[in-house]
Order: sequence, then C-alpha cells, then structure tokens
Amino acid sequence: MFASGFKFAYAPIQSNLLENGDEMELSNIQRNRANCPSFDECVKWAMYQKNVSILLTDKLVEDKYARGAFVGENSEPLLCRLEDGVVLRTDLSMIMFHGDPLMRRVNEIIDRVVEAGIYNFWISLSTNMLKLKSRKIAIVHPLDGYYSFNLYHMQPAFYLLLMGLCLSVLCFLAEFCTFAY
Repeated sequence: MFASGFKFAYAPIQSNLLENGDEMELSNIQRNRANCPSFDECVKWAMYQKNVSILLTDKLVEDKYARGAFVGENSEPLLCRLEDGVVLRTDLSMIMFHGDPLMRRVNEIIDRVVEAGIYNFWISLSTNMLKLKSRKIAIVHPLDGYYSFNLYHMQPAFYLLLMGLCLSVLCFLAEFCTFAY
C-alpha cells in the first residue's frame, strides 16, 4: 500500500488504531496521510474519486457489499481489496469479571462455536439477510467456491436406488413365478 503512491485517508477517530506500529511505518503513514473530516468522507473519496486508500473491518465491508452500498450500477465493486487478505478484523469481545468461576466454561463454549463454524454460519446468515432486504444484489454461489454437500442432498439418489431395487425384485419374482409353472 505504501508503494502504490496513493494517499492514505483515515478519520481522526481512527488515529489511535495506527499509532501501534513501528517508527518507519508510522512516518510513512504520516507522510502519505490525506486529511479527511469524517469516516464517511474517507469512504466516499475512496469509492468515487479513487485517489486514497482506506482500512475497513471485514464485517463492515461484507455488510456494505450486501446492502449494495459498495456496488456500482452494473454490480461492479467500487472498492478494490488487498490481495494479501484482511488487515482489520471484526472486534467482537465479551466482558467478564476477573476470576469469574464461569470463565473456563465460557471460553470452552466460544472455542467450540468458532471451531465448529457456527460463528461463520451466523455471519453468513446475517449477510444473506442483508442481501435479501436490500434487493440490490442477487445471492449467487460460484461453482468454484466451497459448498457443504451432505446426505440430505443425496436423498433423491437414494430414493431412485430404492425404486430400482423394488422394480428389480418385482421383475425377479415375475420371472420366477412364470418359469416355475
């Protein structure tokens, strides 16, 4: 991002986020900083003027795309993403008192929810609900993406196999009865 030549825009409210780097990165950020009055103005500059770079959390970006706010007239994305991946993650936290006797159990439950993929499922449900409510973007599942394929999807094949088995048993009984007499 530093080598792109674009100015880096962030609102004054986000300045504490960027102060936790090393000296060289902080000087590069300050040298290439574009002053914008608010967060919404920074986003508008990045979307329409395409002259600044901004950092957004992954959940915010997904929600904005689902609502159609970051999508143009022909469903093209108005913002480009970094190829290296996510820089800012969604900050979700649960506050508990220090020494709470339920701390260990709550940590186990959170670990199991995340490891089982339930958290990602909840996020995808909320994103799909936003897409349906906005009525701007059709829900499309690309063929090269991951799709959960389970036995429920195989039900018609098993019913066809069962019908074929029943038909073959009936044919066998009909042949056996006709040749036996």
